[in-house]
Amino acid sequence: MPFQLRLMVVGAPKSGSTALLHHLADHPDLRSHVHREMPFFGRAEEFGRGWGFALEKYFPPGTGDAPLVAKHTMAMYDPASVRRIADSTSAVVVAVLRDPVRRAYSHFHYARLRGWEDAATFEEGLEREAGRPVSSPPLARDLQYVGNGVYAPAVRDLLEVLPPERLRIHTSQELRSEPLRICAELFELAGLPPHEPDTGRSHNEARVPRSAGFARAFLAVQQPGNPLRALASRYVPSRVLYRARHLVNRVNETRAPLAPLSEETARALRRRFAGPNAELADLLGRPLVEWER
Repeated sequence: MPFQLRLMVVGAPKSGSTALLHHLADHPDLRSHVHREMPFFGRAEEFGRGWGFALEKYFPPGTGDAPLVAKHTMAMYDPASVRRIADSTSAVVVAVLRDPVRRAYSHFHYARLRGWEDAATFEEGLEREAGRPVSSPPLARDLQYVGNGVYAPAVRDLLEVLPPERLRIHTSQELRSEPLRICAELFELAGLPPHEPDTGRSHNEARVPRSAGFARAFLAVQQPGNPLRALASRYVPSRVLYRARHLVNRVNETRAPLAPLSEETARALRRRFAGPNAELADLLGRPLVEWER
């Protein structure tokens, strides 16, 4: 079965990519995956099994040959994923980039929510980052709060691999202020009829774990090699397991505003990102002054 992927959101994590996916999936002709992410292109074993495997694992039954939209926010950091998307699909690729200081802070709190991070403070998490290995392909749970905000190498790879008509890069500020314009252009590039999605709903509101200990314990059950995971995976479809995990995670979450980022930490990070942001601005051919404040 040929790949019917029309639109692929490839990053960055905690930058508005989930909101964009929901906006795009509102199009009546498109189908999206059940899972929060579709890391198919980053997993060589899955990719080798073909698109039929991806449809069975990630998408609702009956998707068939409907045009698809998907998201994997770590794909932009993985040259192999980018190349597979470029070579095996005709999808328009989209990246949403957020002020890396705010993105890093949001990533830390999301990692705490998921049980990946046990550092008590953002500053402690930043100190630990240098000693943490990076997976291959990279994962959000590698906890590269600063590393995932150095966008230039990933953007350079996207620009080199994809032709201009198949690539769009937006900032999260642009997505917030002009979601209908961005979606209209993407639908047109993907060869879809016009549609005005509902962009008024909130996605990925700030949440904290009711119990950080439970979040870490539940994460441990989901790790490869855990006998409970192995048993469940043997008998239950992946998309059903995902829904169950999502429900359990939601029970352990509560909405709460994040505490303000320390001004001292923010200033230190701004200095740290100044060079990478200037390099990114040169690649994009436009200033990123909104990230300097």
